[in-house]
Amino acid sequence: MPERRFLLWLLTGIFTVQACVFAVGLFACLKPGGIEHCPDLGDRYEQTFTVMVATTLALLTGSTIKE
Repeated sequence: MPERRFLLWLLTGIFTVQACVFAVGLFACLKPGGIEHCPDLGDRYEQTFTVMVATTLALLTGSTIKE
């Protein structure tokens, strides 16, 4: 059970960190020249977020399998 709790906290941390990174990236892109300055921001965010969440969920489901 401690592994499961740790992985759930890790998943929560991922959501929090990704939200902060996206907010900072969006702010940085809007400041110099508008959203046209960083057209790939959403794609990069989605790729990073998907990999991090998929890895954590895989670890979470793997921790529930009994040997």
